[in-house]
Amino acid sequence: MAELLELDVVNESMYDWASALGEAALMCNRLNKKQKILIPEIIHPERYSTLLSYTASTGIEVVKVKYDRVNGKLDLSDLKSKMSSDVSAVYIENPNYLGVIEDQVDEISNISKNYEALFVVGVDPTSLGIIKPPGAYEADIVIGEGQPFGSPINYGGPLLGIFACRDDKKMIRQLPGRLIGLTTTLDGGERGYVMTLTSREQHIKREKATSNICSNEGLLTVAAAIYMASLGKKGIIKLSKNIFYNTQYLIRKLQQIESVSSPVFNSVHFKEFTVNLDSVKFTCSKFQRKLLEKGLIFGKSLEEEYPELGKTLLACTTEAHLKEDLDYLINSIREVVEE
Repeated sequence: MAELLELDVVNESMYDWASALGEAALMCNRLNKKQKILIPEIIHPERYSTLLSYTASTGIEVVKVKYDRVNGKLDLSDLKSKMSSDVSAVYIENPNYLGVIEDQVDEISNISKNYEALFVVGVDPTSLGIIKPPGAYEADIVIGEGQPFGSPINYGGPLLGIFACRDDKKMIRQLPGRLIGLTTTLDGGERGYVMTLTSREQHIKREKATSNICSNEGLLTVAAAIYMASLGKKGIIKLSKNIFYNTQYLIRKLQQIESVSSPVFNSVHFKEFTVNLDSVKFTCSKFQRKLLEKGLIFGKSLEEEYPELGKTLLACTTEAHLKEDLDYLINSIREVVEE
């Protein structure tokens, strides 16, 4: 995972991406004692809710940065207007919650560094076979969700949160969770793995513990390690390309259906993308019910989260979908909207 992210230190995992975000906010606060974290307006509502829960009693202020309504990327002018000396961290996601690939990462990184704020990046690791890794644009902390690496979907779980940071002794000392290190016998003949850092309250840290993350997702980290080792570098690149090709294929085919608009934003998307149904005569929920009758579960309504986008669904495709699957979906959507 460290090689994939191009960062030096990765812990044994968090509970999920949301808990990793909460822990990252607390870690940044411990490191620089600043009280404000800037996050993108386009963020998964459950991650946002978890972040608010983690920071509720700490005095940390969570401030949202607007997005560009045309391309769905972070609004840099709004980011600059909200930067100040009391900003502890700037957090972005790449790709973001609606699937938009953020290509302003170098500029966002520079803005953060200019105000001595820590730069935190959330990633979908399956994108890193084709997208520049966060370490390459000087991310201080990287978080994300490791579930796509070898774990079953199983109705939304189980999950494992990615958490990585730079090789900085002060940062490592504030890292939540556990670090497992490699050692050898004195003669070098045998290897052994040991717990080199475990800043939990159940151990020596007590009230000075950085977190109460416990045994968490150890089984899933083993599965993820086996999955990545099995794929190797070329396999991960192929995985990312397959997902990207599927995404672009679906978008291109949807654009050929007259009453459907996809994507909402004029940007390159990965895995997730938006589908607008403003020109369709019925509601999003009725549209989904009609597809369900054809054996398809399609999209998540964004009408409550982002009402400004109108009748818009968030859709997703992965490497698990074959071309026949995608074609069946497209033909089914065409039949539904043309009824």
